[in-house]
Amino acid sequence: MFNLAQTQIGQAQSESLSAQITKAIPGLILVVLVAISATWAEGLIKENFKKIYEIAHLNYVLLAIIFGMIIRNTVGVPSVVEPGLKYSTILTKTGIVVMGTKYTLASLAKVGTTSMIFITVTLFGTVALMFWLRKRFTMSDSLAGCLASGFAVCGVSACVATGPAVKAKGQEMCYTIATILIFGLLALFTFPMLGHLFGLTENQFGAWVGVGIVNSAQVLAAGMAYGQDAGLMAGIYNMGRVVLLPFVVLYVVMMVLKNDSKAAGEINKSQFIMDKFPVFIVAFLVAVLANTMGMFSKEEVEMANKFMIWAFTLGFASIGLTTKFSDMKDAGKDGIILGFIVGLAKAAFALIVVKFFLPL
Repeated sequence: MFNLAQTQIGQAQSESLSAQITKAIPGLILVVLVAISATWAEGLIKENFKKIYEIAHLNYVLLAIIFGMIIRNTVGVPSVVEPGLKYSTILTKTGIVVMGTKYTLASLAKVGTTSMIFITVTLFGTVALMFWLRKRFTMSDSLAGCLASGFAVCGVSACVATGPAVKAKGQEMCYTIATILIFGLLALFTFPMLGHLFGLTENQFGAWVGVGIVNSAQVLAAGMAYGQDAGLMAGIYNMGRVVLLPFVVLYVVMMVLKNDSKAAGEINKSQFIMDKFPVFIVAFLVAVLANTMGMFSKEEVEMANKFMIWAFTLGFASIGLTTKFSDMKDAGKDGIILGFIVGLAKAAFALIVVKFFLPL
């Protein structure tokens, strides 16, 4: 995870598009093979080991991640395939955009004002809790800022958006990203079991993980592991969260710089929000609008659904292939302890609201 984080944060070497594609081919082939194996294994387990499938809920999503992690942490991944494993974010965001063909503006409206208030309170409350607890730990303001934005919104993207604004060091951003991914990895395998234990419907579970799990890809993976309706609901709640990304990041930056009135005053808040707004959200909304206008036939929507599933499966396989168990040791303890306390508090609050108060 640290190497992956450094790759995402550092400047990519200048090379032609054709050279990048050529280098990516071996890794992409491995990702496809893992994804195909996961879909095949799901059918095999469902048919021959029904009880295990019902108890563990080992669908293609979890299996793609598990297979990728087993390969990464046993036989290892040759350096020649590494360039092709960097596209998990692109694949999952592509799946999110295509997901827009399954919705209309009316269906999105069902999320409602109440849900957006819930999401907003949870995100900004997470930041406030992080900075309040941060006083009990020894760490820089910039590291606390990265942890606050990362655990509040959507993990890696929020951290990368916050880091430069609070003048975080590269290692602080890497530390934050590793902590976020470790939390999400554990949540990915435990939350579905907890969802069944608490008797959550698919819509309730999707809303819960859409707010309670940090990294967007892991949100979708956990949702899809519970069921397709849960995955779709998780995607919608994740969208509501990501839309607030620039506002939350701005809040974090102002919290970090509050003792430096000159630096805080130099920030153009409107421009900051525009610069940080996620472009793929716009593409998703365009797809929703097109579907609302009836521009897609039933067959095209079904085809888009298959494409979406494969985009997610390939993305999840890539995530598994880039997950190192050794990073749990490398990340250290203070950031993990603080991050996990805040992350668990956020998830517990979201679970209570979804289970007892939110109309789903």
